[in-house]
Amino acid sequence: MWTFGSERALARAAYGAVAALAGTAILFYWLQNQYRPVGGDISWPKLFWLAYAILLWFILPALLAADRRLAPEWRKPFLVLALLMFARGVVEGWMLYVSLNWSPWYGIFHDAACALVLGFHAFALVPGPRNPLERLMLAHLVITALMFAPEVYFAWYMQANFNTQGESAIYFVPDDVRYADVLRVTTGVVLFLTAYFPFFLFHWLHGTPRSNRHAAS
Repeated sequence: MWTFGSERALARAAYGAVAALAGTAILFYWLQNQYRPVGGDISWPKLFWLAYAILLWFILPALLAADRRLAPEWRKPFLVLALLMFARGVVEGWMLYVSLNWSPWYGIFHDAACALVLGFHAFALVPGPRNPLERLMLAHLVITALMFAPEVYFAWYMQANFNTQGESAIYFVPDDVRYADVLRVTTGVVLFLTAYFPFFLFHWLHGTPRSNRHAAS
């Protein structure tokens, strides 16, 4: 399995990915709301949730799977998640923007499958955290799995309130008082992740005592 050659290279990649994601999210918000392509307008809470979901389920799993400080059994669940999400991105990207036949139920099924896979790995790893980095990874694995719960709710809300197929498909909840309930839930999740990500990134990249780090074979 490919890994980063140094902790500094890992940190550069992580912070570079976060910066690129932030810039892309701002550009996406402007394009989506200015030109209104398929999918409709997107509210600020939903933009933050979309960006955080990409960070949590795409970017971080790929980086964690390449962290040479982690033993293979700790990198494996993140590698599996990265592969599952990459496959989903390809399939759903086609359905969203090419065939225009996406249904939230596909996402709900995939969310449940990912949560079960991560839960299985977390349960298997519970007896063996041996150092601060592995304890951090176990907590992050659990949080990564739990965040699929609000995503299932959001997908269910979409299928109950919006048409998600055809030229007039809606993929994002707009800033509208009619959708205040789901936007409040989204804001709550976003606030939690806004506090969590800096904490996790610092302790993952800088906060683990060097004496407890080990390179995996």
